[in-house]
Amino acid sequence: MTKVRGATGSRNEGNQVSLKEIDEISTITEPVLRNLRITQAYHDLAISMAQLLGQENVSWCAFGTWASRTAGRSIRGESAPAIIRTAIAFSQRIPPQFRRIRTDTFTDAVEQVSNNVAWGNLLVFRDLGPLFVSLIDNLGQASGADQAEQRCIASLTPGPVKEGGQDLLISAARNYFKAQLAQDAGERAEHVLLANLYIGLHEQIRLQAPITQALAWPTDTRISYLPLLKQLQRSWETMVTQQLMDLRLPASDFGITRRLISQRIGADIGKTSKYAQFPEALAHLKNIELKALLYDIDRTPNTLLGSAAENWTALGDRMNFVADLFRVWQQEQRLLQPPFTAAQTATLRTGRVPIGPQL
Repeated sequence: MTKVRGATGSRNEGNQVSLKEIDEISTITEPVLRNLRITQAYHDLAISMAQLLGQENVSWCAFGTWASRTAGRSIRGESAPAIIRTAIAFSQRIPPQFRRIRTDTFTDAVEQVSNNVAWGNLLVFRDLGPLFVSLIDNLGQASGADQAEQRCIASLTPGPVKEGGQDLLISAARNYFKAQLAQDAGERAEHVLLANLYIGLHEQIRLQAPITQALAWPTDTRISYLPLLKQLQRSWETMVTQQLMDLRLPASDFGITRRLISQRIGADIGKTSKYAQFPEALAHLKNIELKALLYDIDRTPNTLLGSAAENWTALGDRMNFVADLFRVWQQEQRLLQPPFTAAQTATLRTGRVPIGPQL
């Protein structure tokens, strides 16, 4: 009989996320509290997935934890000074004859980013939370792996993402099950990466509207010349991507120092650290399906050069960045560190926003 990696016969003990909790979090109307609960739920799901698949490779939920935690800065308004500085600098680039900018433009820019980041945060959680609950329930079965996989997939809707389908999530689920069954470490790592990338692609397609609206230049310049308007919008999107957007990832000693590493979206991933490189298990890929997907989404295969995004509103730019990010960080155990202190987590579990140390 094939050994099922990590299977225990029942769900692991600990902070298990249920469909009821996902529904409860999704109905929270206060965006700051909702974001914090989403971030904590992703962490809980990431730990459960690691218990089932093994500690060597992190699932999409580990990346989701830190992306959601980063999003919280915008939702809480902590990125407002940077947004305003960027907007002021951009406004100086507009030809003088078109600088009839409303006085509340900069406030609008901050609010627009906050509202759309909160929308995207909720949209993805509603979409992916139930999938991971189902995966954890079914990956945890010690026998009948084929039937468990079919039960998980039966909860998903076939079809392309743009038509409300979940074909990419179905492919992701199949690869998580393959990862659990894999006896070779390299094969297992490649299946996890493929699953993570399928989920990443599904997520980024779903996020197109919130991202586009978040990065829309809000000013009413009353410019009627459409080519100029389009040029201004493209310039604003590029400037925000290059100068403002980042992903805050945990340092190896985050649990003690609370230190974060800022990975600029507009910079190659290798520039986060001069030592950044693909882990050995993912350096020379063998999985044909994985190589085919990377051929479609990674513009500079097998190198971190060119991984930077130029314009975050472009799906191709986002996936080019995500492909290398996931591959480089997949075996970084630091992503499984709790995103909040024990005291902050305890407060969140009571349904309150923690006070004290910075979140």
